[in-house]
Amino acid sequence: MKRLCPIHGSPLESRGKLWHCPECQADYRIRGICADCGAELEFLAACGASNWWCNPCNELKSKSRVTTELVRV
Repeated sequence: MKRLCPIHGSPLESRGKLWHCPECQADYRIRGICADCGAELEFLAACGASNWWCNPCNELKSKSRVTTELVRV
């Protein structure tokens, strides 16, 4: 998935868990929000699988139930 800088609209470069804008030199992380309760989700990755965990709902969330946004680090 191609991510764009929220300030310039230029393509971001992936750097591990962060995304970097070469134009403004800003780093961003992806934050997941639960569609059911609005809480910030915890990203889990293991054995080739990646999931989102919601602590208030106490359950895994599928990608279709997660809203993602870029947050400047």
